[in-house]
Amino acid sequence: MRIWVTRTEPDNRSTAARLQALGHDVVSVPVLGVRPFSTEQPDLLPDAIVFTSMNGVRHHAARAQYKALPVFVVGDATAGAARDAGYSDVRSAGGDVRDLQRLILNDLAPPARIVHFGARETAGDLKGFLRRFGYLVERRIVYTAQAVAIRWLLQVRTELPSIDGILVHSPRAAERVARVLAGTSWRGNVWCLSEACALRLTDLPGIRLHFSSRPNEAALIEMVRQDRVIRMPCRASLRAVSAATRRTFASAPWQPANDNPDLPGEDDGPKTDPPPAA
Repeated sequence: MRIWVTRTEPDNRSTAARLQALGHDVVSVPVLGVRPFSTEQPDLLPDAIVFTSMNGVRHHAARAQYKALPVFVVGDATAGAARDAGYSDVRSAGGDVRDLQRLILNDLAPPARIVHFGARETAGDLKGFLRRFGYLVERRIVYTAQAVAIRWLLQVRTELPSIDGILVHSPRAAERVARVLAGTSWRGNVWCLSEACALRLTDLPGIRLHFSSRPNEAALIEMVRQDRVIRMPCRASLRAVSAATRRTFASAPWQPANDNPDLPGEDDGPKTDPPPAA
């Protein structure tokens, strides 16, 4: 198959390589771009650090005194990035934001001071959740995800007749893909990292929409490889979709917390501080 990978640079390269190893032809055209965001360092040394994406690791300014602190991350890919950055005590939730919340509650007693390095806007409210349990949480914005202008995506629109499927890693990316597909007769497969991504595409008629059972790339690629999918009807109401999901998978919906390109609400322009936390 010929598959359009919409993920941001540089992570789209590993996604493309995985698909090519399975014999697929890849069109790698990101719909979002990641930009570093200058921020001040925390005044006090925290008791722990939280990363909810590989981009959070890439763009934060690590201090030598941070390296021995416990580091809590949402998924295994981010855990690998944190270890590569020199952190020695990295603890992965291996799932979504709720898994991360449980991991922190189990491993770290309040009123620990936590610093979360992440995007300007992310899904969920990790900061608010932890504060309710007595933690002292400080967010440091180290990058922002900006939408690629539609005019730069016109070329991929002209190639849609030759594209069999699309990979979508975030709700924000799904919104951009929906704009590209709007008004076309394209009827291929769209494989989404999560239900939250898929919900942004339900108004497109005729596409075959799927979301993976776990919010990570391994599950997404496996879904493409084996066609083990949760299928979602287009033009479905949110209530009907959620009800169908609960009947099929008691643990769904998953809510990804890796905030690199994969989460909602990172609109362009200045935002008030503090933004929602992941």
